[in-house]
Amino acid sequence: MSFRLSQRDKDIIRFINQFRAVDRDSLVELFFKQLKSPVNACNSVMVRFI
Repeated sequence: MSFRLSQRDKDIIRFINQFRAVDRDSLVELFFKQLKSPVNACNSVMVRFI
């Protein structure tokens, strides 16, 4: 299985690597705030990273 990472995905990974621990609500506020369903979008992206 392969997929391309979007620039947002790369930014999230870089952010997590820099700060080592981050909660979902912080990610929603930083990266998904402008979306219609920011929490659902964040959850979907985080599941892809596992």
